[in-house]
Amino acid sequence: MYSGQKNCEPHSGCVRKHEPHDPVGCLMLSSTQARILEGVAAGFSSGRLSRELYLSSKTIDYHVRVLSDKLQAPNRVALISRAFVLEILRTDSWPPRVACETVD
Repeated sequence: MYSGQKNCEPHSGCVRKHEPHDPVGCLMLSSTQARILEGVAAGFSSGRLSRELYLSSKTIDYHVRVLSDKLQAPNRVALISRAFVLEILRTDSWPPRVACETVD
């Protein structure tokens, strides 16, 4: 389990629906992770994200890998699907936006 992952009991600040058998728990993202997740959901490549966020493409790939580990997703498509299912990404906007309750 990723050490930055926060598991919690249900509380008002958590957007997730807690289930006892769910290992993902309550997830909090850094602002950088949130912007990267939004970019991946919008279909941006690592190269485009690195130019827009002023980060190296290796840093973008690292954060995508960390997010994939947190959400137990094997690839970018699964990462975005899990983020929608877990209500980390909002369904009422395009391009997709992270629910503000999930950002530190």
